[in-house]
Amino acid sequence: MKKLILPLVLATAWLHSATAQQTPIFSVYRDQWSLLNPAAISNNYLLNKRTMTLSATWREQWWNMPESPSTQLLNWEWVQEDFNSIWGLQIMNDRTGQIGQTGLYGRYAYRIELGGRTPHALTFGLQAGMVQYRARLDQIEFPNPADLLLANETTFRPDIGMGAFYHYSDRYYAGISVPQTFGFFTPFRNEDFEIGLRRIPHIYMVLGGYWDATWLGNSTSFIEPSLWVKYVPGGTVNVDVNVRVQMSEIVWAGAGINSGLGVQPGLALHLETGLFLGEQIRIEDRHFKIGFGFDLPLTHSISSVFGSSAEINLIYSWR
Repeated sequence: MKKLILPLVLATAWLHSATAQQTPIFSVYRDQWSLLNPAAISNNYLLNKRTMTLSATWREQWWNMPESPSTQLLNWEWVQEDFNSIWGLQIMNDRTGQIGQTGLYGRYAYRIELGGRTPHALTFGLQAGMVQYRARLDQIEFPNPADLLLANETTFRPDIGMGAFYHYSDRYYAGISVPQTFGFFTPFRNEDFEIGLRRIPHIYMVLGGYWDATWLGNSTSFIEPSLWVKYVPGGTVNVDVNVRVQMSEIVWAGAGINSGLGVQPGLALHLETGLFLGEQIRIEDRHFKIGFGFDLPLTHSISSVFGSSAEINLIYSWR
């Protein structure tokens, strides 16, 4: 019976157009700002002036549940300094139960230098692509027997996201973005029955900064507090509050809390750590990062049924 709970709940949330979170969630999101906001500039450039970045992410969510959400991502970013432009390309695959999607996105952002004694800039970005949606409907046990007559479906739809991002002195940043800017409805039907997938816009806001922490004993040490607010119209507000510490030239670690602010708020503990390698492995003007993220629900009713989530993030940057 437990095996049927997740596919049924997720199918209900997606196919009956519930106002739930539809975009993938990432734990180590601060190394992947462009996933949240097409106008964002990665810290590989802001902190280390690496103009080219290639990264890969793998996330497994809710370990205790069969056919739980699984997400894979490849992301490329180029900061073209001479033209104040940022280019990007993303390939993302996301599967939950019998519902899956694979998307290819292109990204462009333009940075406007605002002048003054302290360098600061405002960036506007657009992301556009095509998404393949897959629904193995004949493998989902619906309450309505008529639904069982639905066949497997595959369809393609365009997807657009836009955002704005501000950074001050390469130290402080703030942004707002709208993934899935234009919603659409994709029907799945037979002769007597119709259900469908409705994509709805999301609203993301990010805020954070980097504070020097040389008192930790290393000139490269810093502390990065950050805030990520997610809102789905008609749904609830979800907030991530995190702090990451670069303890030395090699090691960093962080912790935070995720909270839903609805009628029944849920809490989750977030932990992360990673390695930052450059000269240590004899590469100059380049660096390699590996990060691990772990999310543990603190609400017993959720943690006992769904379990924890984990993520690995690999990043290679160069100039």
